[in-house]
Amino acid sequence: MATVKFLTRSKKNPTKIYIRFINGRAENLMRSTPLVVNPEYFNNKTGKVRQISHYKERTNLEASLASLKSLVLKKHMEAVENNIFINSEWLQNCINQHFNLVKVTDNNFIANYCDYFIERLPLKVNDKTGELGVTKATEKKYATIKRKIVNFDNYKRKRHRLTDVNLSYRNEFLKYLLEVDKLGRNTAGRYIKFLKSICLDAQKNGFHVSNELIQIKGFSLKVDKIYLDFKDLEKIENTTFEDERFNNAKDWLLIGCYIGQRAGDLLQLTKENIKFNGNLEFIELIQQKTQKRVSILIHPKVKSILEKRNENFPPAYTANPSSSVTMFNRAIKEVCKKAELNYVVSGSKINKETKRKEKGEFPKYELITSHICRRSFATNYYGDIPTPLLLNITGHSNEKEFLNYIGKTAIDYAQQMATYWNIESQKQQIKEGKQETPMRVAN
Repeated sequence: MATVKFLTRSKKNPTKIYIRFINGRAENLMRSTPLVVNPEYFNNKTGKVRQISHYKERTNLEASLASLKSLVLKKHMEAVENNIFINSEWLQNCINQHFNLVKVTDNNFIANYCDYFIERLPLKVNDKTGELGVTKATEKKYATIKRKIVNFDNYKRKRHRLTDVNLSYRNEFLKYLLEVDKLGRNTAGRYIKFLKSICLDAQKNGFHVSNELIQIKGFSLKVDKIYLDFKDLEKIENTTFEDERFNNAKDWLLIGCYIGQRAGDLLQLTKENIKFNGNLEFIELIQQKTQKRVSILIHPKVKSILEKRNENFPPAYTANPSSSVTMFNRAIKEVCKKAELNYVVSGSKINKETKRKEKGEFPKYELITSHICRRSFATNYYGDIPTPLLLNITGHSNEKEFLNYIGKTAIDYAQQMATYWNIESQKQQIKEGKQETPMRVAN
């Protein structure tokens, strides 16, 4: 069990009070604090201030020592939960935080430069939009990579400099992410990419970096892309539920697959998002991630859902987008299970024991997450709706990114090509007078 004690090490008056942190045989650390005391007023055996009536600062000193002890024990619990290495520097950081001491930082250390990089994100100009600042998601992304870098420093018991980020560092950091932190390969590959971006920013700002930095590259592996095709959507539409929670989740899922928005945006839609332009009825929203305003023409399937709900969307889960997505995720798995989407497909899902994604063969409903709405829309309508229009709705920055995102397979493209050639063949036969023009019946 971790314990904190205080002591003095000199008989001079005044003398500094030291803090000693002990946790079994593995951790026995000691650092000086800014607090001073007459050594005659302090009992090293008990680690407390003596009960001397004429010592007027006794109460304040006791309170300061008690609050420092409380902070150190709290920080120790957090460090254990986050696998942070406990050493003398860690204890010094606790002291600095408690007494608001100014810590001189050297931005030549990669962890320190991460702080400098993150502090300047609100001033960064977006290369794509020209706007100032970044999204909360981007800030969170770089805060996470900074934490991984610090944890790696603690694991190696070394503070790495920007010049240390070479191919050897890349390999050791990647091995740490995969084997110690047990991250997925794609996640680890993204972190390598973010690490390089931070170091390149340092280079632009005049800091020295490794000559090998240019050779460091992030990576991504091909993953199975799960989406709901029109047959799946028809099954879901025709499935009924006695529990209204699942009817709401079913309707949100169907709406999502016909408007192609991220779940965080989807689940916040209300009647106020429905707009009119002449005879056109559409949904207008500002995407949280990109801050882009999009307008989506209301699909007949969506219109049908709105009409049965008196022109309203299903009720919101909570006011918190993140919590709503979590609740939606749980519900749509049950919706798809009841809709009998139980045929086996290749994919990845979280192992409840390891808390990591694992690849395998699973019933399709087990792989359903809220992200399936946007991917289903993009995949189902690619080839039918002009790609620039799809990009505008989904928010992808370019066609290459979009094509990598959708879940079309080689078989899907072959079938799409067959349909195309069949249509072209019919057009040619009509042109040559070998086939009558098909009668078109108004809907």
